[in-house]
This record gives sequence, C-alpha cells and structure tokens, in this order.
Amino acid sequence: MSMWFYDEAGEMAEYRLVKQKVQAVEREYLELRVVHREASQALTENPEDPNLQAKVRYLEKRLRHLEEHNPWLTWETPVEVALFSPPHG
Repeated sequence: MSMWFYDEAGEMAEYRLVKQKVQAVEREYLELRVVHREASQALTENPEDPNLQAKVRYLEKRLRHLEEHNPWLTWETPVEVALFSPPHG
C-alpha cells in the first residue's frame, strides 16, 4: 500500500464508481446550466414569449432539483477531495 491515496486511487473499484456517478451528475448539471443561460438570454431579448418563459422556469426547476439532491455541486471543494483526501495535520 502506498503512502498517498491518489497513488492507487485508480485501482480502487469504489473510487471509480463514485467518480463515474459524480461525473455523470456534473455533466448533466453543466449541460442544464448552459441551456438555461442561453434560454435566459433569449428571454431577455423576447420577454413576452410564453414558450421561453416556460422553458426557463422548467430549467430552473431541474437545476434546483439537482442542487437539492446533490449539494456538493455548489461546493468550492471537489467531492473527490472532500471524500478521499487525508485529514489535515
């Protein structure tokens, strides 16, 4: 066994599983944020469009849902560091 976690992290099945799940959620979150940004910009150009209003509300709801169920999405520290880094000291 090595001294540092990251030396053998690639060999650990649990770490790979967590990393795959985290990356999938992060990818979905990023895609939603990009689409929401574009829809919000389009809505500022055409604020009376009911389709754009509904789209922005729907995307905000999905983003809020992801943030509530995965609070680590908005953390400043990556989840891998929070879960697997050695303690201070």
